[in-house]
Amino acid sequence: MIESAESLPPIKLIPIEDATVNKESGSSKRNTLKTPPIDIRWVKVLEFLRSNNLAPNSRKLYERELKRFLGWTQLHYHEMRSRHIGLYKQYLMEEVSTDAGKPLSKSSINAGLAAIKSFFKWLSLTYPEMMTTNPTQGVKLEKVPLPPAQSLTAEQMESVWSALEYLEETKVRDTALVHILSHGLRAGEVVNLNVGSFDGKLLFLPDTKTAQPRLVPLRKESREVLVEYLQWREAQGEVLTSLSPLMISYHPSYLGERLSYHGIYFAVEKIGELAGIEDLHPHQFRHTYATDLLLLGVDPTHARKLTGHTSEKAFRRYTLRSEQEAAIAAYYRAIGEEEVE
Repeated sequence: MIESAESLPPIKLIPIEDATVNKESGSSKRNTLKTPPIDIRWVKVLEFLRSNNLAPNSRKLYERELKRFLGWTQLHYHEMRSRHIGLYKQYLMEEVSTDAGKPLSKSSINAGLAAIKSFFKWLSLTYPEMMTTNPTQGVKLEKVPLPPAQSLTAEQMESVWSALEYLEETKVRDTALVHILSHGLRAGEVVNLNVGSFDGKLLFLPDTKTAQPRLVPLRKESREVLVEYLQWREAQGEVLTSLSPLMISYHPSYLGERLSYHGIYFAVEKIGELAGIEDLHPHQFRHTYATDLLLLGVDPTHARKLTGHTSEKAFRRYTLRSEQEAAIAAYYRAIGEEEVE
């Protein structure tokens, strides 16, 4: 016999509760579940971070900025429009402050917007069915003057080469490392180099920040140093293959493993201490290389190809110095003082 709905007993809803017992009250009553559900939007962020060849510092910045963005809005990605990104930019400018309580600088605002722009560009290309349009296309970054190139002087470079002589077990490796960095490679690019990346004359970089492979020609002295470094490793009993890491670690916990991004920074920092150069970091060698190319008269288009700069605007910081040097030289030629003591 089928009972009518009116004759059925009322449904009693039982809340889902946490399994922990409230020990303070001595009661067996369970506390309600407080773990928030996983934000499905964050899954796409993690996929984005994994699929891009980001340096550790860039990955940390992107993760931080995208977390802040998702904390600001509950909209799903397909609901995003340019006006929402514009409102978020306004939020960064007017409501977000530093730990010291000061408004964000234009550079910090641009860093947040750049992370969002990069993410939505990837999302619209990877999931076109989800993102028919990129909502960040109409949002402009704040105008910020480019910082000057942090190039090392000839005297500072001489101090670096001298400092290498005071190293002990890492001397051979670090000498080769500085020679490679002084050809404009980013630290992250050095990490990915294998023995097979060096053909005796050129370095082949298949994985770069711009996702564009690059060939880097090495000076004769640098080629010889790199060959000596590899021969020295073989003399130590190491069996090298084309897939062996070009730069290896001497840290006790990672002995013989691929030299990490942080390992490169630590090695350069130590060299800087010996050379008397405060806060020396790997990117300064890249700045020096780019500047020197232009001072040598290399065409800026060719120089950008060698350094892997895709943005002409970003490369402008290096051309400024070469133009200044050229203007000074032209002045002295004009007044008949080509050589100034």
